[in-house]
Amino acid sequence: MTGAPPADCRDAGRPLGNGRPLRDCEGGPLRRLAGLPDRLFDDFWGTLRVWQNGRALWLAGGLSALGLEIFSWLYFQLFLGLSPCEYCVLIRAAMIVVCLGGLIGAARPGSLFFKIPGLAAALAGSVAGLRWTLILEGINLEAVMDPEYLPVCSSGRVSFPFGIPLDRILPSHFYPGGTCGVESRWEFFGFSMTEWLLMIYAVYIAGLLFMGVAMFLPRKDQGPGPAA
Repeated sequence: MTGAPPADCRDAGRPLGNGRPLRDCEGGPLRRLAGLPDRLFDDFWGTLRVWQNGRALWLAGGLSALGLEIFSWLYFQLFLGLSPCEYCVLIRAAMIVVCLGGLIGAARPGSLFFKIPGLAAALAGSVAGLRWTLILEGINLEAVMDPEYLPVCSSGRVSFPFGIPLDRILPSHFYPGGTCGVESRWEFFGFSMTEWLLMIYAVYIAGLLFMGVAMFLPRKDQGPGPAA
């Protein structure tokens, strides 16, 4: 003989349009649908917490920044013959800082002693790179709107952060021998070089902020253990 349904599986008493009560059973489709946002939230942060404790995510970020710097040197400078301007070499330097941050975090991704400096370096490099790219984008817009515009851009000298003479250490990559605004002529899928850089740095910053939150987000309580 079938007994009465459990207390949490009885009619909730909320009438539908036809006057019939809504059954809201534990584990039923309505409860599962209502809990979907929480599960997606927990899955997202839980997955990100696991990833930032492994080397793959740190190496992907660091090596992608290094790859972008090498690509700009090989393609834009050597293949297209576009010598980097003052802000171009600063943007390249910012990419190197992002790369170093990723490598620091990848050294021991399970230790906050390595992850916090790595995250701080990568985030600082991304913010600085975004700032210099915005300045260069403003110069490019002026150059496009006014063909006679003379950009304010130094050639042959630049002040790198912390006074590091990158233009003398590695002049092939960091010597500013070009003029600002020339790179605005290059486009890929309708976006200029600086517009692509704005998107790339925005992705870096967003990803690093998410990693920082996941790094310090407390683990969700898994519930009480088995009864003694």
